Amino acid sequence: MNKILTRFVSFIFLLLTAGILYAGPNQWTLTEGIYPLDGCYVTICPSNNNVLYATCGAKLVPRYLFKSNDKGNTWSQVTYYNYTHWMDHVVCSPENSSTIFLTDIITNYIYKSNDGGYTMSPVTTGINTTIRITDVCYINDTSKTLYLGAGFVYKSTDGGNTWSPASTGMGDVGYINFSVSPMNSSLIYATGGNGLYKTINGGDHWSLLTSSSNNWKCIRVNPVNPDIVYAVQKYNPFLYKSINGGVSWSLVTSSFPGDTYINDICVVPGNLSTLFVSLSQFYGIYKSEDTGENWSPMNEGLSTTPSNFDNLLAIPNKSITILGTSYGGIYSYTLTSTSVDKKQWEMFEEKK
Repeated sequence: MNKILTRFVSFIFLLLTAGILYAGPNQWTLTEGIYPLDGCYVTICPSNNNVLYATCGAKLVPRYLFKSNDKGNTWSQVTYYNYTHWMDHVVCSPENSSTIFLTDIITNYIYKSNDGGYTMSPVTTGINTTIRITDVCYINDTSKTLYLGAGFVYKSTDGGNTWSPASTGMGDVGYINFSVSPMNSSLIYATGGNGLYKTINGGDHWSLLTSSSNNWKCIRVNPVNPDIVYAVQKYNPFLYKSINGGVSWSLVTSSFPGDTYINDICVVPGNLSTLFVSLSQFYGIYKSEDTGENWSPMNEGLSTTPSNFDNLLAIPNKSITILGTSYGGIYSYTLTSTSVDKKQWEMFEEKK
């Protein structure tokens, strides 16, 4: 009997280490430390995947900054009630988990902090601060080069101290959202009010990918294959996909409820087939295992009416954990199994 038990345990261990089976609770759980608020934005620190930051708030009160040191399981509040700052996006330095940038809805400023958000200073030289910042990102593995979207694209090569226009090929595009390829930091996709764009040279020049002038909201590049890209439009339940780097696009689904729209897209690293979307109107999260052709809700663990989710984030680890920000706080979902290729997934695993 002991031999049988030993062989069984050894078999499970081999499955885990081979990447065939991952264990974890197959439902959403509410993380601790963030009280129910009206929407959040969450980001992970590339230099230490245990560290995450989140800006959360309600429509009529300021948004606060929270920090997690355990992959989002628990959170502590960094900033407190202060109408001077109304935090929106947050991004973390690739080299130092204490260096972060935060955008502000009230002032249209971008702030830099070297102590995890406890103190911060505006870094707006060269930016038109009459326009709201809609996104900010790093584009390589150093802490010097950033991109910012505020009606136009701006670039900084000195760690955010100064900014210069970098919209060649774009013009005034309004709402901008970036997606940088983890495989090639010179390759960036972006939304614009008049189309979808791509740069292959770190933003020196942008090329228009679509002739559609619809109001594009979100674009996401596959972490492993940068030729696979997904995009959605504002207030629209349709998901578009390109398999040739944005040269052509196809509608891969219109199967979501007609009174909803897609807020965010999350593609699992190491798996070209599995992706998630967050939906409005309390429809929660939907999952596809066939690159978006078919979808099913994954709202286990939520209340009878699924929460209204916004931002989605895949946490690098040996088990696949998805964080979803919602009106009720930040939820965590660890999948019990997946077909992720372990060698590819390890590129995104926790850095020691």
